[in-house]
Amino acid sequence: MSAELISWPLWWSSPLALLGAGLLLAQMLGLVLESRGLPRLYGAVIAGLALGVSGLGLIDTAVATQFQELFNAATALVLFEVGRKMDLAWLWRSRRQGASLLLACVLRGAVACALLVLCGLGWSEAGFMAAMLIAASPIIYASMVSDADASGVTVFAGANFVGLGNVMALLVLVPTLAWLKARDGGALTGYGAELMQQLGRLGGGLAIALLCYGLYALATRLSRARARMRPGMLLAALLMDLGLCSVSAASALLSLLLMGVLLRNAEKRDNVFQAELRTGQDIGYALLFMMSSSLVQLQQLLHWQALGVALLLFAARIAATRVALAPALAWSRSKKNALALSMGSLVSFGALMVDNSMTGYPGLSEGANQIMAALLALNVLVAPALTWYGLRLAGEHHEEDGHD
Repeated sequence: MSAELISWPLWWSSPLALLGAGLLLAQMLGLVLESRGLPRLYGAVIAGLALGVSGLGLIDTAVATQFQELFNAATALVLFEVGRKMDLAWLWRSRRQGASLLLACVLRGAVACALLVLCGLGWSEAGFMAAMLIAASPIIYASMVSDADASGVTVFAGANFVGLGNVMALLVLVPTLAWLKARDGGALTGYGAELMQQLGRLGGGLAIALLCYGLYALATRLSRARARMRPGMLLAALLMDLGLCSVSAASALLSLLLMGVLLRNAEKRDNVFQAELRTGQDIGYALLFMMSSSLVQLQQLLHWQALGVALLLFAARIAATRVALAPALAWSRSKKNALALSMGSLVSFGALMVDNSMTGYPGLSEGANQIMAALLALNVLVAPALTWYGLRLAGEHHEEDGHD
């Protein structure tokens, strides 16, 4: 065997080999954690930290960029599932419950914006960051629900909140991002042009979703596809949607969420999409967790002032969510507490844009970037545990089945 083949650097010079090794390590660690009653997907977090920029440095932004389309595809499946679990009819009929979830989104954004301004940030920066702090992470919530095999009224409400929060976050992000970009360019008169550009992204995502869903519906009806054949055709439509959004700079988040909403609320036929792709989704969750944690710089948590603000924001968002849930009559006090905790995660700018290589916006000041970095680090390290604990507190974890 040649020296080149047994050379250590050669084995680790392949990004695909690194990805495979990381996933293998993540799943091994996950099984160990699961055997001790802990969330299995923290194995992916540990693997990412060990192999990423805070550990051995084998997986960094350059490696992640090479697999960006793969990560976007995994994110697309998560967003589609979030949309598929949004019950628009229930949100309308439930009145108090639906209004409480909507109020929670508003309060989370308002409280975050006020705290950031009090901490010395400008209104444009505070508004931009507060827009992201409205939403809970679809990836963290969906993966923890899958990990716990949880189901029940809290999980149902949480799924609707995640979808509602991400849509609202995106809608609020449009004007705040336009304002931040216009201010950064030194020409406030350019705000209108920036706003129209961002609105065009939303409109493009909406049009692409309607087109791809229409093609899926037409294809399945013309071919008279049976239920077991439709998941493959739906997956093809999702890939078309993601690809068209990518090349047109349309909003992939809105488009993919809408695809899921249409499947649940417009499609009357039975579908078996979830059952067919459960294994693939679990691998996708592990991949996304591992890559997110591999890019976390733990030294950002050593900026004590930024860390203090980040912890304050985490606590304030949970408290605001709990206050907003008070008028709802259908949930008990413990269910409301559990729902507020399980919504403690947040999304990054890159996740809202369905581009995991984007971890922030360059127009932010140094202080704002430090707070955002601390928030994202805490999101990877702490938010999954909060979500997992919230599901257990609700009594909807699989270990609690039959005792609620």
